[in-house]
This record gives sequence, C-alpha cells and structure tokens, in this order.
Amino acid sequence: MTTHKQVENKMHWDAIVIGAGIGGLSTAAFLACNDKSTLLLEQYNVVGGCSHVFRRKRQWEFDVGIHYIGDCGETGQVTTMLNSLGLKERITFLPMDASGYDTVVTPNHRVKIPYGWDNYLANLIEAFPHEEKGLRQFIHIISTIGMAIDRSRTPASWAGTLKFTFDAGYASRWAMMPVSKLLDACKLSTEARTVVSVQFGQYGCIPAKAPVIVHAGLLQNYIEGGAWYPKGGGQVIAANLVEVIQAHGGEIKTQAKVEQILIEQAKVRGVRLESGETFYADTVISAADLKKTYLNMVGVENLPKRFVRKVKNYKMSDPFFNVFLGLDTDLQQWMPNTNYFSVPSNEPLDKTASILGDTGHPQLTQQQWLNKAEKCLPAFIHSSTVKDPHNHRHAPEGCSTLESMTMVPAQRSFWTKATDSEKYGRDQHYLDLKTQLTEIMIQRVEDVLPGIKKHIVWQEAATPLSHERYTLSTQATAYGLECNTRQFGPFRPKSKTIIPGLYLAGTSTTWGPSIEGAFLSGLHAAAAILGRDLDKEIKSGVVYANQKQLPPQNDQWDPLKVSTKLS
Repeated sequence: MTTHKQVENKMHWDAIVIGAGIGGLSTAAFLACNDKSTLLLEQYNVVGGCSHVFRRKRQWEFDVGIHYIGDCGETGQVTTMLNSLGLKERITFLPMDASGYDTVVTPNHRVKIPYGWDNYLANLIEAFPHEEKGLRQFIHIISTIGMAIDRSRTPASWAGTLKFTFDAGYASRWAMMPVSKLLDACKLSTEARTVVSVQFGQYGCIPAKAPVIVHAGLLQNYIEGGAWYPKGGGQVIAANLVEVIQAHGGEIKTQAKVEQILIEQAKVRGVRLESGETFYADTVISAADLKKTYLNMVGVENLPKRFVRKVKNYKMSDPFFNVFLGLDTDLQQWMPNTNYFSVPSNEPLDKTASILGDTGHPQLTQQQWLNKAEKCLPAFIHSSTVKDPHNHRHAPEGCSTLESMTMVPAQRSFWTKATDSEKYGRDQHYLDLKTQLTEIMIQRVEDVLPGIKKHIVWQEAATPLSHERYTLSTQATAYGLECNTRQFGPFRPKSKTIIPGLYLAGTSTTWGPSIEGAFLSGLHAAAAILGRDLDKEIKSGVVYANQKQLPPQNDQWDPLKVSTKLS
C-alpha cells in the first residue's frame, strides 16, 4: 500500500528512521501501522543490526546476536509487542530446557539455572550447602527486585521508578548499588559469586559497576518469563518487521548511510545521505549509534557545549570476540537445550574482567594479555541447532553450529598497529591475536564438551574491528551505553531529545540492551511521536497491523532474503 503523500513526493515523509536494528525496525513498524508515512534507512545491506544472521558455503548459518530471548510466553512483553503488529501467527518461540536453560561450569561445579526462583535457589544450595544463608539472602533481594520491575515502565520515568520502589519495598535500597556490593553483604565465596553473577556479559557491565536492578531484571526475564529462541533463526524477527513496514506503506533502503541530520532554525528538517541524496521530514528517529548520532550526524555546532561534553563522556559497553564453529556431529547427542558459561578459573570475576576494559591492557604486552586470558577469561557458549533442530538452514543434516564468545577490550590500539582502518586484516599483530584468542575460545568449548575439537570442520572469528566495520558502532559495542550505576534507567537517554523533531531508539536509550530493550525503545519512540500510550494500548490487546495486507509465507520463505538489499 502506498500513501497519496508518498506518490506525490518520495522525498517527503512523516518520519525518517535511521538504523535498521530491532530498535529502528520496531519504531518504523509502529509508526507505519499508525498511518505515518515512514522511511527506514540502513547503511548495511542486511537489516536486523545485531540480530541478523550470516551464511557460509551455503551450509552454515550463524546468529550474530540472538542467542535466546526472555519472556516470550503467551503474555510476555516481547510476544505482546509482536502481537500488536499482527505477528502472532507468524513468529513462534521455542522454549529452552526448563531444568537448566543456562549452565554455569566452574572448576569445581556445574550449576543449572532453571525456571522458577525456588528451583534456582535449590540448585544453588545443592552446589554450595555451606553458604545457604548468604544464598537465600541474595536470591530474596534479587527476586524481590526482579518481580517489582515493569520492563516497559520502570526505567522509563521517575514515576515508574517510584512505583518500583514501592513494590520492591526494603529490597529497593539495593537497586542502584553495584552487584558486587550485594555479593559482599551476602558473604558468598568466590565461586558462588561467580555462579550467581557470571551473566554480566549479557548486559555488558562487570559486577563492580552494574546496578543490582540490571542483574535482577535479566534473571527475572528468564527465570520467571522463560528462555526462548525464535523458530527459523534470529533473522525471523527482523524479516517479519520488514514485511509489516512494507505492507503498511513504509519504505526501507539499505546501503543508505546517513551523513547528516538536517537542522534548520533549531528543528529537524530531514537527512542527507553520504551519496548526497536528501529526504525531508519534521520527525527523525535515530536508532543508530548514540555518539555518532549527536557528534557526527547532528553536529556539535547544533548542540550546547555542556551537552556535547556529556555525550563525549558516555561510557560504551565493552565489545565481544565471537568464534563461530561448524561441527560434523549432532550436538543434541552432546548437550541438553542449554547455554554454557564456561569459567576456567576461581579468580573473582571483577578481577578477571579487569583485563577487558579501558585500563585492562595498556600495562600488558600482547602475550601477557593472552596468557592471562588463557587462564581466566570466561566464555558464553550456545548452539542454534540445539535450540531449533528442524531449521535446516543452520547446518547440513547431522551437523551443528556452535558459538563461543567473550567480552574483550575495545581499543583499536589493542587489536592492530595498522593506522589505515581498511588494512587491519593484513596486520600480523591483529592476525596473531585473533588466532590465539580463537584457540582460547575453542578450549572453553572443549572444557564443557570434552572431545568436541575433533568435530570442527568450519571456524571463523569476529573481532571488535569486524563488528565496528559492519555496524559503525562506537568502540564496536553491541549493547550501546554501558549499564553502570550512572548510566541506567532514568539516567539513560529517553525517546525525546533536546532538538525538536529528533527522537532516539536503540539499546543506548533508557530500556537498555537486549532484543526486548531495543524493541521497547521502538515502542516508546513511536508513542512519544504519536502522543499516545502505546504500551497501555498493546497490553489491552490492540492490534495496529492489518494482517490481511501481510504477504503469505510458505516453506520456501527465506528471512535473510527478505532482509537483504532493500530499496
């Protein structure tokens, strides 16, 4: 369906969205379904951002960012948002192992994280019987805070925060304190601390800096909301949002890099692409990198000096190093439907993680850093083929895919000596570091699945420089602003900005990282533009999409093809 306004002049739109990750896609979908002519611009040739997949040798398909999603049951937050866009029958979520959707493997323990707070506590006490008192205290505070969180409203406003404080009661005093302070108060041993806080990599902030409410919200999402994986692979969500946008008159352009957000008389007027092409709108939503949005696209000349300093001082989450493996064996014979946190050392996590951040590597040589990483760097390990065994795009029959990933330093100087941003792939320093770190990540897999090495028939690694090249994110972050105690909830940027007509979406906004956080940012950006409480509307069962306009899907439907090279 094409609106009269679009036919009249394709250069003028009601709204222009920059960046087609889940934040940008959801924003565009909610606006298009509410009768706003919407243009979505993506600099890469595939939409989905960190949720997209890639393929190799026409045999292997790997998820870049969707490893599992919390709270996707019938009344879950993610499900509710998708249902409002007419996708109830088009996206199916597959549940993971309820007895242990995650499994933490340390030198002395293998602890399953199951559904249900009581079940989780029981598993912890079984592993650490002499620490029952501290574990009960920890789980009581974490679960009380977790159950008081409304993922959509708690971080979005001071009113939502006040309601959370009332609902959480005494436990709320811990909400904005670092996780490490709560662990200290509960007097847990080093290994017990590791088991209950190793998930810090899922929000990109070490326990010494992450507020308790972030950790509690993450666990609540999975422990009470369930752990799920989209049937058909990670690209399914982005592809369906593409079809919703297009079916309601929206247009998506890939390989369309925005060079400048046009500001006239202190108001938004449109955007100009790197190609020189210009599009006009009084409403622009940036779901692109926050710092580049303000410092490059808007320009410091259009911003107050104090605000520019604030933006420059924002701390970004540390990036990841990912190793993708193709295996000539069926992993369902090796492991349950779980993810593994492989922790090789009993060193405190905060000490281990100290090699990751801004101060972690300058005093170490490359080999010293690698020696330390080999001994103590943890890894998150997951398999899409185990979660979705009937999706034959993942791997050839009888074969499997596996990914091993960890947080690493962001600084370019750590990774390469090359000064030309396009030549790092030929720098021997970079190649040696990448090779040796790949072996460390494969060893983490071997630690939890002994004997798996001999089944590797394909391997590929992605460094922060790879991620930065594809996403253009500052310091290669996948999670946007770091979720530390100074940059969470009401302290993060909201949908509206100081420039009339400019709005924000994406993981750097108040809803934070994860597919759910990005999707919520799109919901609330659209709500701010439309001047309506979309969160309340969708919870009442409102469906904005006209489902009859959505194109049919059959067994040959390919979500990656739907998401690629759009114009």
